[in-house]
Amino acid sequence: MINPDAALVEQAKRGDQQAFAALYQRHQKPVYSLIRHLTGDDEVAADLTQDTFVKAWHGLPRLRATHAFAGWLRIIATNLVRDKSRRRRPESTITENTTEDGPEFEIADDGPHLHDQYATRLQQQRIREAVVRLPEPQRAVIVMHHLEDVPVAEIAVQLAIPLGTVLSRLARGREALRRRLGLYVAQERENDEM
Repeated sequence: MINPDAALVEQAKRGDQQAFAALYQRHQKPVYSLIRHLTGDDEVAADLTQDTFVKAWHGLPRLRATHAFAGWLRIIATNLVRDKSRRRRPESTITENTTEDGPEFEIADDGPHLHDQYATRLQQQRIREAVVRLPEPQRAVIVMHHLEDVPVAEIAVQLAIPLGTVLSRLARGREALRRRLGLYVAQERENDEM
């Protein structure tokens, strides 16, 4: 199977900006979608998509497997997401008001479904964090297969690895997610019982 990116990648490696622009046009939406799935934030996804392509442009001379360009972009993108999540501080939803008796703390109530919305967002965040913490080889195949619906055979082609390797990375990644998220589910059950 001939990889449609290979010729463009070779041209871009020699400094052809138009070839790289064509690669950008071809891969920008899938990279944005991947980052959006991982972060849950449109603005962050747009910024990190741009960062992904800037990093790819600078790293292109070191890319040996030109046929694996799409997979390489995904790796860059997921690494940028992981780095961003390490730097991000948790946001507080608690406000402090100072009174004569000292500080009072309150949580804003946006309606009857606030708890459900918060729980859903928290669960999505936990899943994203668990995926981002996977080792790179497992993270790449989990994201491609489960978030982007890329068939296993296509993952093998894009990442230039054997089909069996894709299957084993999927299995190990799923098991790691089960372990990590299982601890979270157990903690949530304990909290609900209190």
